[in-house]
Amino acid sequence: MTASGVHDSKGVTMRQIRFCLLLFVSAAIGLANAQAADAALENTTAFEQAYAASFYQFDACGDGIAGQTYRKALVDRLKQCPFSAEAKKRFLGGLAAQRRTSSRAMAALIGEHGGLPVRLDGMTRSCREQVESPEYRLVRGRLDAYAAGHSTADAVMAQPCDAAEITP
Repeated sequence: MTASGVHDSKGVTMRQIRFCLLLFVSAAIGLANAQAADAALENTTAFEQAYAASFYQFDACGDGIAGQTYRKALVDRLKQCPFSAEAKKRFLGGLAAQRRTSSRAMAALIGEHGGLPVRLDGMTRSCREQVESPEYRLVRGRLDAYAAGHSTADAVMAQPCDAAEITP
C-alpha cells in the first residue's frame, strides 16, 4: 500500500514474479538432484577387468606389492565413484573369487616355467624390461605415493568412473 492507502500494484507484481521464480528454481534444483540420484552408475566391468589384469601386470612380473597397492587404490577409487550400492556390492563381492582365480593362474605359470616367467604371453617386452621402463617407474611412483598416504586413489587412476577401460 502507498501512503494514501492504495495498493502498489507494481510492487505486488514484482513480489509475485520473484516468488514464482523462486518456486521455479527450487523445482529445477529438486529435479536435478532426483535425476542425479537416478543416474547412479551400474557397470563396473572396467574396474573388474583392471582388477583381474593387475595380477598379470604386476604380480606375474614379480611386483606383488605394487599389485596389492594398485588393487587397493582401485577399490578405493570405485568406492568414490557414484556407483549404485548394488553395483558396489556386486564388485566387492566378486573380489575374493578373482583373487582365487588369479592365484591359481599364477601357480600354473610358476609350475610351467619353474618360477615367474621371463616374458608373459602377449607382452612385447620381458618382465625385467617392463619393470625398468620409464612408464612402469611412473606408475610405481604413483603407487608408492598412494601407499605412503601422499596421494589419493584418483591420482593412481585418473580415468573417469564410467570409463570403458581403467589403466594404471
